[in-house]
Amino acid sequence: MAEIQYFQGGRVESGFNTDFEAIASVEARNSYRRFIKALLPNDLLLKPFRRWKAGRMGRQLKDYDSYIFHSPNYNLIPVSGKSVVTVHDLSVFRFSRFHPPDRVNYLRDSIHSSIERADLLVTDSDYVRSELLDLFGLVADSVVSIPLGVDERFGPRAANELAPTLDKYGLKGKKYALSVGTIEPRKNLHATLRAYRQLGKPLRRQYPLVLVGAHGWGSKSLAAEIRTLVNADELIYLDYVSEQDLPLIYAGATVFYYMSLYEGFGLPLLEAMRSGVPIVCSNSSALPEVCGGCALQVDPESESAMAAAMERSLTDNSWREQAVGAGLQRASAYSWERTASATVRAYASLVD
Repeated sequence: MAEIQYFQGGRVESGFNTDFEAIASVEARNSYRRFIKALLPNDLLLKPFRRWKAGRMGRQLKDYDSYIFHSPNYNLIPVSGKSVVTVHDLSVFRFSRFHPPDRVNYLRDSIHSSIERADLLVTDSDYVRSELLDLFGLVADSVVSIPLGVDERFGPRAANELAPTLDKYGLKGKKYALSVGTIEPRKNLHATLRAYRQLGKPLRRQYPLVLVGAHGWGSKSLAAEIRTLVNADELIYLDYVSEQDLPLIYAGATVFYYMSLYEGFGLPLLEAMRSGVPIVCSNSSALPEVCGGCALQVDPESESAMAAAMERSLTDNSWREQAVGAGLQRASAYSWERTASATVRAYASLVD
């Protein structure tokens, strides 16, 4: 019978820690470490330290050689048993300008090392699988694509169910456009905001743009632009929204915008489709694969094309109705149970 153990905080545990408040507090402490790391020379200090730390973690697993070790986030520590690593995207190779230098150095080293040592590589999409095969010249059966799932909390909601949460944020049901994602350059928010401002003022007043997302790396100029638009009553910025409220914010939207320049999957698309919200998104990277023709897809580098699609999404009622139905059907094919089953099959392929 298969057994699952979890490696957290340098220890093997029989259960997974779901104390997310504690995890968030660790992240807050790590912000100082990230600042220091950015000042240190990668090759002289950081790389040797990280190699030593990974080796120490690997030695802590010496009694688990008969297990398959799965690293879910790029970096595979040295283990002597079978190993699997998930590579979510290759943006540090394709679009290094979207990341701080320390992250680029770390992830490039991690991905190269993981590819050399892993028995199997996992990606979230066929798009990234193809990128991985092409960029590193790998054989086809060394990489498997396993799509992500979408939480069942996302779904269409009745107006009376939405009202208490939307009132808390000053929103009116089905009277706003929505964009969700970390505030960082890869999300193409500068262009998204400029395209939205090309819409007529009456349409913008009828459907204000609501932006949800915490500030990430490289967000300083975006933060200034967001403040300007908020002060001009042309944007509602909600920053981080709790996991309890987010599904209701989705379900209350008229349309969802996601104009990223690069995504390895694009989970917010699934969340919007499952919420019964039509989508306008980029026609690049993995996004067309996820939305499967259910969205208005546009060139993320053409602000005029983005603005035209936004206008249609807010004025074409028949398109919205069709897109809602197609999106709900598309999203129904994705579940975390399906993701888990595919992952177990991937493990089984290593012991057959």
